[in-house]
Amino acid sequence: MTSRTSDAGADAPKADASKADASKADASKIDASKIDASKIDASKIDASRALASKADDGDRSSGTKVVLTLAALVIVIAGLRVAGGFFLPVLVALFLTVVSTPLLLWLERVRVPRVLAVLATVSLDVLVLAGLVALVGSSLTGLHEAVPRYQDAVVTLVHSGVSFLQARGLTVEAEDLDALGDSGWMLQTFTDLVRELTEIVSNALLVVLLVIFMLFEIAPSRAKLAVLLDAPQGHFPELAASAGRVQRYLVVKTLLSAVTAVLFGGWLGVLGVDFALLWGLAAFLLNFIPTIGPAIATIPPVVIALLTLGPGAALAAAIGCLLVNIVIGNVFEPRMMGEALGLSTLVVFASMLFWGWLWGPVGALLAVPLTMLMRDALALGGSTRWLAALLGSPEWLEAQRALWGWAPPAGAPTPSAEGTSASIDTPRTDR
Repeated sequence: MTSRTSDAGADAPKADASKADASKADASKIDASKIDASKIDASKIDASRALASKADDGDRSSGTKVVLTLAALVIVIAGLRVAGGFFLPVLVALFLTVVSTPLLLWLERVRVPRVLAVLATVSLDVLVLAGLVALVGSSLTGLHEAVPRYQDAVVTLVHSGVSFLQARGLTVEAEDLDALGDSGWMLQTFTDLVRELTEIVSNALLVVLLVIFMLFEIAPSRAKLAVLLDAPQGHFPELAASAGRVQRYLVVKTLLSAVTAVLFGGWLGVLGVDFALLWGLAAFLLNFIPTIGPAIATIPPVVIALLTLGPGAALAAAIGCLLVNIVIGNVFEPRMMGEALGLSTLVVFASMLFWGWLWGPVGALLAVPLTMLMRDALALGGSTRWLAALLGSPEWLEAQRALWGWAPPAGAPTPSAEGTSASIDTPRTDR
C-alpha cells in the first residue's frame, strides 16, 4: 500500500512535465502556423505589388505608344505637305493612268501593238488636256474683262434691295453695303485660279512622261501582281481588291462627271448664261469633291444669271443644275458604281478638308480615293483596325466583322441604308 502511494507520487511530476512539454509543442505549432500565415500574407502583398507595378508599367507604355504615334503622324503629315511639289505630279499622272487604262486595254484587245496603244492613249490625253487648258484660259480672260460689268450689276442689285427694304420701313444704309460691289475679291479669285493653272501647266511635261511610263508598266505590273497573289504571305489579295475598287470609282466618276459637265454647260448655254463652257468644266472638276463639290459648281452660274439675266433665269439655272445632280446622283451613280466605297459622311467631308489643306485643289479632288486607300491599308493591321473602323461607314464595318473576327456589340442596331452615314456612291456624300 505504501509502495503504491510512493509510485503515484513519483509519477505525478512526470505527468506534469509531459503536459508541459505537450503545451510547449502546441505553442510552437501555433507560432509556426502564425509565421506561415504571415509569410503567405507577405507573398500575397508582394504579388499584388508586382501586379500593380506591371499595370503601371503597362499604362506608361501604352501612353508612350500613343504619344509616339501622334508625334510620328505629325512628322509624316508635315513631310507630305513639304513634299507636295513631288507628290502632286505623281498623283495627277496616276489619276490619268487609271482613267486611261480601259482605253489602253481595249486597244490591246483589238491587237494594236503596245507601243502604238500607249502612244495613242497618251496623245488622246494630251489633246483633251490641251483643249481644257485652252478653254479655261480663254474663259478666264473673258471673265476678267467682265468683272467691272458684274461689279456694276452687284451695286445696282444691292441698291435695289436697299430701296425695297426701306419702302417697308426697315432702316438700311446703302453705304454699308457698297463693299459688296468691290471687285477686289473677284480679282483675287481670278489671280488664284490663274496661279493654279500655271502650276499645273508647268508640270504638264513631267505628268505626260509619268503617264507614258506608267502605261508601259501596266502589263508587267499585272504579271507581277498575279505572282504575288499566289504567295501565301502578305496581304496582296486585299491590296489588289482595294486598287480595283479605286480604279472602278475613278473611271465611273470620270464618265459621270463628263456627263454632268455636258448637261450643265448645255443647259446654261440654252439659258444664255455667260461662260457656260467654263461652268460646265467647273462642274466636271468639282464633281470629284465629295459632299459640297456640286453645290459649289452650281453657285457661280446662278449668281451670274441673276446679275445679267434676272431672277427668272437664275431660278431656271438653279433648278436645271439641281435636276442634273439628282438624276446623276440617284439614278446612274448607284447602278454604275456597284460596290459602295464605304466611308462615313463625316469622314468624306473631313477628308476633303484635310487633303485640300495638305495638297490644295488636287488633294481635294482626290480626297475620296486617297481616304479609301488609307482606310484599306489601316484595315490590314490588327493594331490599326480601330482607325479603319472609324473611317468606314457602318455598312462597311458590318461587312468587315466576319473577316476580322469581331463580334457585334450586344444590342447594337443593324445599320441600314437610310441611316445617318452613307456610302460614297450616294448623292448624300459625294454630291
